[in-house]
Amino acid sequence: MKTAFLFSLVLFIASPLWGQKSLRALNRVYSKTELKSFKEQYGNLDLLVFAYDNAISVVFNNGNKNMDDYPLVKKTTHFTDLNIQIMPYTQYFRTETQGELLSVKSLYQLQLAYKGTKK
Repeated sequence: MKTAFLFSLVLFIASPLWGQKSLRALNRVYSKTELKSFKEQYGNLDLLVFAYDNAISVVFNNGNKNMDDYPLVKKTTHFTDLNIQIMPYTQYFRTETQGELLSVKSLYQLQLAYKGTKK
């Protein structure tokens, strides 16, 4: 009983810290003014917090097109690791893996995906 209570207490105390990770990462990429402006425009930062975990996808170059024009980055799951912001257009980066691109979804794509999770 004592162990269950202690475990529950630790989870209760640590849970806000998990949510803070995305906000700290967003603060590295966006200024306070930019975050305030985003919050005023969209009502909150929920879309950016959603984007933290959902903006990146992997695209394979099946057409063997030249990818040398894309910046080279390390593979990641968070757009903030690339030191970029979410834009109105999709952003592409090539990875160390040949024929593979990281795609950072556009603001519109993220809005659609976020609305889909709210249903």
